[in-house]
Formats: sequence, structure tokens, C-alpha cells
Amino acid sequence: MLDAFHFDHPDRIPLVYHPSTAGLHVHGQKLLDLFNQYPSDNPITFDNLPAPPPDTVDAQGRYHEIKKDDWGVDWEYLIFGIAGHPQYHPFDSWEAGRDYEFPPIPAPGSSEETAQRLQIEERQKDYLVFSGGLSLFERLHAVRPLDELLIACATGDRHFLDFLDQLTAYWHAVLDYLLPLGVDVVTFGDDWGTQNAPIVSPALFRDLFKPRYRELMDRIKKAGSKVFFHCCGQVGPLFDDFLELGIDGYWPQITCYDPDELAAKCREHQVAIYIHPDRQQLIPLGTPEKIDAYIRACADRYRALGGGAIFYVEMENDAPFANVKALFEAIDRYR
Repeated sequence: MLDAFHFDHPDRIPLVYHPSTAGLHVHGQKLLDLFNQYPSDNPITFDNLPAPPPDTVDAQGRYHEIKKDDWGVDWEYLIFGIAGHPQYHPFDSWEAGRDYEFPPIPAPGSSEETAQRLQIEERQKDYLVFSGGLSLFERLHAVRPLDELLIACATGDRHFLDFLDQLTAYWHAVLDYLLPLGVDVVTFGDDWGTQNAPIVSPALFRDLFKPRYRELMDRIKKAGSKVFFHCCGQVGPLFDDFLELGIDGYWPQITCYDPDELAAKCREHQVAIYIHPDRQQLIPLGTPEKIDAYIRACADRYRALGGGAIFYVEMENDAPFANVKALFEAIDRYR
């Protein structure tokens, strides 16, 4: 994994798995067996088949569940294992957010902190440890509706800006806890793109969000950890802003980029990339032959650059099993 990040000719292209609840629920034991037949390079265990709680499925077999997260947001889920949508927000205006209580962070020396430190030390014997899940934009449109957030960004609402500062301060407190634990990679996740353009203007992003990302990412880099950024959608010129922030790894919606240009730019800036095969078209609607050719092309492209690629596999509920099997076998064949 480190050789992939550093473009130092890894002996094989690393492979990372997602828990894939939806896919395991649909495909069952045969997908569970594939995960275990081809082990990954992240610490994940596949030893059971997930199922929805009985009281969330009606007599017609329709699944429906509402769950509250640690941020006080109620999420509605309509497909088991697939991300839901916020239905209840923990405060009713940006001004009311002044009194919001953020999720608790374990105290230094607490039993929870000690347990996590020991877990990280144990995992680091075999793996690069990723942790974090820091978010600005997505967290904001979870605690309040997206249309309100975009209006507040455009108008410079002072109560919104105060809350954005509170949120940034909270993530600094999270780093106060995380960085002394010695995590190797701190992760961020904010989807800034639609299918064909950024959600906000580059000027607005650079004014409101980029300086706050920089504060957080600079701390991580100075502590000797890597920064890994996840961002779906067509982000246009914002990708250059991400590179200027000094990210070490990037997980894009890969079909929004020219593959050769993306690879060259990542090599230039020493940024490793998650190769996440297209789950909109290729995996659910393609053929095993197309999947094999795609994986081979990706492997050849990044091997010629000396590294920079990490295969990422997340199986949802809509892929034919023949395509699922082809994906696992192709990655094993060409990595």
C-alpha cells in the first residue's frame, strides 16, 4: 500500500473492500465466498450474511427503516444496505445551530481511547490504518436541508458561517484525538459534483471551504499522516484545488475523468487513486468481457507509472453475479 502511495513499484496493486451490505444481502454465500477467496489489503472480515431487522420488512416484503445517527439526524432507508436520506434534522435553523451539541469525542486516557489505540497498533502490524471520516459539505446538508445550505452559502448568512466555524473546530478536536493515536491515513468525504458540473462555483468553494480544509489537512500532514479525500461527481476545476491542498490519496467517481489525464496528474502530484469500477453502467449493465478489459487497462496504466492505483470493490444490489465474479477474477488476474 505504501509503495502504491509513493509510486515505488508495488509488487501488486493493493485491493480494498467495502462491507457491501446490499450486495451480500442479494447474492448471499457465493459473494461472501468471493470476498474470502480473494483477500484484500484492508482490515475487514467477511463472516456473516447481513439481513434487515424483522420489524423493518412488511408483509409484502418491502423494507423501510428510520435510524438516528450520532449527529441526531434521522435517516430513512428504503433499500437494505443502500444509503438513505435525512428526514429529521437536529435543529431548525442555522441560528439555532449555535446551541447544537456535537457528537462526543473519547477523552484522552479513557477506556475507549485505550482500546482504539491498541486496535490501531495491532492492525498496523499488517495494514495501513485509515480513520477519520471528516466532512464539511455533506455534514452540513445532513444537519440542515441542502437547499437551505446552498442559499446560506450564496448569501453569506452569518449564522451559517458561525456554524461552519463550529463544525471546523469540532473536526480540529477530532484530530486532537486521532493524530496522537498514530493513524496512517486520515479520510475526508464530501461529494462536490453533480453528473456534469460542480455543485457550487469554484469561487465560493475557494472562499468558504478551501481555507477550512487547508487548516485541517495541514495539521494532518505536519503530524506525519496522509490525507485521503473522497469526492464523487464532476468537480471540474475543483480537482486542482484538492491537489493544491496536498492530498495524498483520492477516491473519485472515475467515469467523470479522462483516465489517462487523471493518471498523469496523479503521478505528477504523487496522489494515489482508488480505482472504483463504474457502478452506474459497467458493473450492473456491462459484460464480464468488458469488465475484464477495463480492469486490465487500469492495471497496465498505473503499473507503467510505477504505482498510484488501489483497486476498490463495493458490491451493491443491482449487479448480475456473473459480472461480480468477473470483477473479482479480473482484479486477481491483473493486480
